Amino acid sequence: MTLAVFGGLAGCLGEEKGNSSDTTPSSTTSSTATSTEASPTATSTSVVKTAEPTPTSRPTSKPTSKPTQSKPLSPPFVKGKGKTKYGIDLSGAPVMGKNSNAPVHIYYWSDYQCSYCKQFELGKHGALPKLVRNEIANGTVNIAFLQYPNYGDHSWTAGVMAKCIWRKLKDKNLDLFWKWHHTVFDHQELDGGEWSSRKNLLKYARKIKGIDARAVDQCMRTNRKQLESDLKKERKRGKKEGFANTPGFVLYHPKTDRQQIFKGAQPYTSFQKQIQAFLNQ
Repeated sequence: MTLAVFGGLAGCLGEEKGNSSDTTPSSTTSSTATSTEASPTATSTSVVKTAEPTPTSRPTSKPTSKPTQSKPLSPPFVKGKGKTKYGIDLSGAPVMGKNSNAPVHIYYWSDYQCSYCKQFELGKHGALPKLVRNEIANGTVNIAFLQYPNYGDHSWTAGVMAKCIWRKLKDKNLDLFWKWHHTVFDHQELDGGEWSSRKNLLKYARKIKGIDARAVDQCMRTNRKQLESDLKKERKRGKKEGFANTPGFVLYHPKTDRQQIFKGAQPYTSFQKQIQAFLNQ
């Protein structure tokens, strides 16, 4: 198995569960581990290491009085089918794509409070909308949504709620998960930290027809301990892949058992080139 790591443009560094919320993402810098520059191909053996972010720089965006308005997407979702060839259990994770057996898999670790995750998903130059309209639409790729809670209690609450919503929807109307997920990122940074409170996260759910917010609330009360354990496992796996911040991505090609790691909010062209390199194998 060949592994190449590409440093991200920016990533969010937070704190462990139990600490106070820290919403101070910072830019990442890259340093090359070899004298030759690594290129995003499946056969690259060069490794670009990403220096860990420091909690000194502030987000460039400021809280606003209205949610971000982004162009609507309606991506398909499917159920994960247990443990993948790459060794990640997707039985409780949302998988975006036409089927769970796409030629290329992307494992995506994120935090609902991470501004660079929002940049990847909703930003003007974000990669996700283009992936949805191209590689997701033609069945080349699927994306597994994994949690990496990194900013204290609100991150864990959002992660647990995401699990409950998916659990309640996974037998029907799977696209409703995306509507809630998208809405949370749309509201990111409103009213300081209150936008990500349990009360407001449930409010977003109530506004989406087809989501039973009461059932979601009850799921959280009844299953929080188990779901937090599931989140810890996802976070631990993200750490094993080398992620200390979000977003983090593993692009995996089951046919050749090759992988590539992206750290930070990568541009669409990086994903596109690597996906094509896999398909050319």
